[in-house]
Amino acid sequence: MLEISLEIPRQYTAEAREPQVFRVLNDDGAPDEAYDVGYRPTESELVNAHRWMVLGRVLDRQALLYHRMGKVKSTYGPHEGHEAADAGTALALRPEDWVAPYYRNLTLLIARGVPLETIWAKFFAKAGDSDKGRNLTVEWGGFKKWRFLSIGAPIGHQYIYAVGFAYALKYMRREEVVAAYIGDGGTSTNGFHAGLNFAGVYKTPVAFFIYNNQYAISTPAARQTAVRRLAVKAVAYGLEGVSADGMDLLAVVKTAKWAVEKARRGEPVLVEYLTYRFGPHTTADDPLTRYRDPKEAEEWRRRDPVSLLEKFLLWSGIYKEGEVKAVWEEAERAVKEAAKAAEAQPDVPLEEAVKDVYSFVPRSLREWLEEL
Repeated sequence: MLEISLEIPRQYTAEAREPQVFRVLNDDGAPDEAYDVGYRPTESELVNAHRWMVLGRVLDRQALLYHRMGKVKSTYGPHEGHEAADAGTALALRPEDWVAPYYRNLTLLIARGVPLETIWAKFFAKAGDSDKGRNLTVEWGGFKKWRFLSIGAPIGHQYIYAVGFAYALKYMRREEVVAAYIGDGGTSTNGFHAGLNFAGVYKTPVAFFIYNNQYAISTPAARQTAVRRLAVKAVAYGLEGVSADGMDLLAVVKTAKWAVEKARRGEPVLVEYLTYRFGPHTTADDPLTRYRDPKEAEEWRRRDPVSLLEKFLLWSGIYKEGEVKAVWEEAERAVKEAAKAAEAQPDVPLEEAVKDVYSFVPRSLREWLEEL
């Protein structure tokens, strides 16, 4: 019996090559040959980035402590491990550019100039919270002054409004770029697909950043997608995709600068940053006993983004011995003083719960408020 081949010749099949992970710093903080690739940040930019990252780390740890004391008013999502990705992408943006954030962008808030007291006021639901106590602790909104677009709870939706906002910027012939952030779990949502598809078709000025911190809540990346490198997904939408080490500030700066400037020319790009979430997804789960091997976190600690940058700053002579300690001490003081000032603010008035919902306060909400 004649055997018939069902194979289709390779020239007729679509392929996406898994990219290498772009990295600059070795584990000892010394750079490799990639140091000469692309944009090289100045000494002052590196010092600023380090201070932002230390402030982000200290603020994150203090927020967890205050949450355990019942002072942080909703579930808190730890940020530790994401500092370099935030600081590096911040260095690539201009002040007039916009951010479509996700909930683990704490260092990015600091880098964009949001005062520590304002962040604490949001955590405590105090009068200085521009969200008036309405959003969850890490759902950033009300930060228009610092060019942040609002965020809500649905995963992945920010890619949709990022491209819509960017399309409006393009229509008005403005040169701003939107930096849109998402976690690895968000890449399995309709918002991710719709956002990238729209950007690919209409060439919107968006730099898409994925923080692949290995877990979507408790689901490891390998259980939610069949590709190892999430940057491969860009190919389906006609975009370029790059993977980089999100624990390595220099790798982040170089790839983010490239992505943002391409987006400014109407060439949207997707960049995947490999990071690690050292803490839980939120204060509502327990990764160490439920879904993660503690040895895994220990292995990732070898490339802790803050200590890796400190090794480079010492290796390069930008910092001298003792200067690292001084930065940490100043960050501790600034974070604690800001917390104290925010805590002294009055609470958000209860009446704010029924305002800004309708053009008037209907009877049902007035009755509800009276019950409260």
